[in-house]
Amino acid sequence: MQIKKDTKPLDMKIDARSALPVYEQVKQGIKLLIASGYLGEGDRLVPIRELASQLRINPNTIVKVYYQLDVEGYIYSQPGSGYFVKGGAAQKQEERDELFASITEDYVSKASNLGFSLEDMISQLEKKITPTKREFQGESL
Repeated sequence: MQIKKDTKPLDMKIDARSALPVYEQVKQGIKLLIASGYLGEGDRLVPIRELASQLRINPNTIVKVYYQLDVEGYIYSQPGSGYFVKGGAAQKQEERDELFASITEDYVSKASNLGFSLEDMISQLEKKITPTKREFQGESL
């Protein structure tokens, strides 16, 4: 396994109003970056203090997230060097399915709490998916 010393920026946002605890939002965000292939085998994660500062949360929260991701087999720690993505993490289809189900559940819950119907949710998704498909096909919007 090749270890990469550079870190990729983690584009995550924390929703303080979410029913999902902050550490779960961060953990889910990192899992998503791994499952999508943005973070690959051997990629170095952002250092604990740096990520905590970037997200404006307590460093102990990041410690908890990294520990849980290590236990779950997504990352590993190399003392003195940091945390790195484990090989094969992106290929766990079952994990990707669970993550997708969790994201979907969060979306549906928030939309329902705002009073939107299933038809409203589908309509909004279709509006968001159409531009995304064009971007992937190389068309400009």
